[in-house]
Amino acid sequence: MQITRRTLLRQTVALGDALTLTASFAGAYHYVGFFLHRHFVSFASYAWLLEVIVPIWLIGLGEFGLYTSAAYASRRDLLARLTRMHFVAGLMLLAVMYLTRSQEVSRLLLQAFLIISFAALVAQKFALRAYLNHVRRRTPLKRPKVLLIADVSASDHYLKLASERQSMLAEVIGILTPGVPNGYLDARSNPPVLGAAADLSAVMQNRVVDEIVVAAPLSRAALEPISRCCAIRGILMRIVAEVPCPLLGAWSADHLGDGTFMLSLSTIPQNAYCLACKRIVDVLGAAVGLLACAVVYLCYGPRLRHESGASVLFRQHRVGWNGRRFTLYKFRTMCAEAEHLKCTLDGYNEMNGPMFKLKDDPRVTPTGRKLRRCHLDELPQFWNVLKGEMSLVGTRPPTDDETVTYLEHHQRRLSIKPGLTGLWQLNGNGAVKDFEEVVKLDCEYIDNWSLWLDAKIVAKTVTKVLRGNGW
Repeated sequence: MQITRRTLLRQTVALGDALTLTASFAGAYHYVGFFLHRHFVSFASYAWLLEVIVPIWLIGLGEFGLYTSAAYASRRDLLARLTRMHFVAGLMLLAVMYLTRSQEVSRLLLQAFLIISFAALVAQKFALRAYLNHVRRRTPLKRPKVLLIADVSASDHYLKLASERQSMLAEVIGILTPGVPNGYLDARSNPPVLGAAADLSAVMQNRVVDEIVVAAPLSRAALEPISRCCAIRGILMRIVAEVPCPLLGAWSADHLGDGTFMLSLSTIPQNAYCLACKRIVDVLGAAVGLLACAVVYLCYGPRLRHESGASVLFRQHRVGWNGRRFTLYKFRTMCAEAEHLKCTLDGYNEMNGPMFKLKDDPRVTPTGRKLRRCHLDELPQFWNVLKGEMSLVGTRPPTDDETVTYLEHHQRRLSIKPGLTGLWQLNGNGAVKDFEEVVKLDCEYIDNWSLWLDAKIVAKTVTKVLRGNGW
């Protein structure tokens, strides 16, 4: 019942958010028209904007955790999440307006909506927080009555979990042991031991029971009569499964049918909606990047070909997502024999580890050095992004000879698509000279990934490129 109530609460809050956004948009329309004396077409002509606004904001609210109880723990955290979410959602709305060339939409109306909707959402979320706190403090609290099937020695673990989590608040009326209990019945214990699992039907006949929680490792055959008894009586049955506490990531469950569930441990982002948004941003960014690539090719292509004595585009095999090999494209900034000359420079490598980095690399041509300073040599990689082999933001794609020397914990940086930019590049790929630090930054990105983090990295990367302070 708690899961159902949580789902219902999330849906109710999302519906309230949609109504708040609709009311904010209507309020912005009338405010601009009445107080600022700006006369628009009818409100119905602008109603299509809500089909863009509501999905963007609802996805953003979910992505920033505003549909979880953790977001309402403190006022400061709640306000910070709302501010970040509203900023990102506002940027996405303006981007949609720009890409669709919606010139007929008043920018003043959009600005008024962003201000009014932010104030309305803040007021709504703070009111919701106050209501939830009131409900938690309300007495007496109507809690579901739970009958726990577990070993007496192991029941304390479940009782501790239930007491620590508001969503699991329940009254455990008794315990049934998987086998014959020691001393059989012990009504003096708290909660009392009422018998064995085989006594379930008799116990339920004489007591009020809302839920059955199985916290013992029972076989499928042992669970059959318990589930049958619960199904006949219409009682909710839960099974607590204990799995190893993961060092990283989180567990999830999928129903495969016929009463079979698959538990999955994932240490990388799995949110389908957010990953779809990331891919859409990659495609749009690649389209813009390839236009810039064409301009640079026309301006510098002849000089690069003349100085290097080879084709303008440099192709190199790289290792991508989970070991997938692909061909990476860059502008050729070195002489044609650069790969063969690399072995003569191993003693000058400025990186500690399998990566090779040399600031004043003698193989780089004059024009190539100019392109590298502004990272323009990496523009052809937008083709890899468009093909789905890379992303705008991710980890640096290593070469085959680098991955051969990887230690086990280095492999985790290959668990996502490589990117054009990332935390390592922002921290100064010339300043970070220890490969272990590179791996640490890559894992930090994987563990904390979000659309907001990608947006910040892209914005900082653009600033860095415009300043031309990289190498």
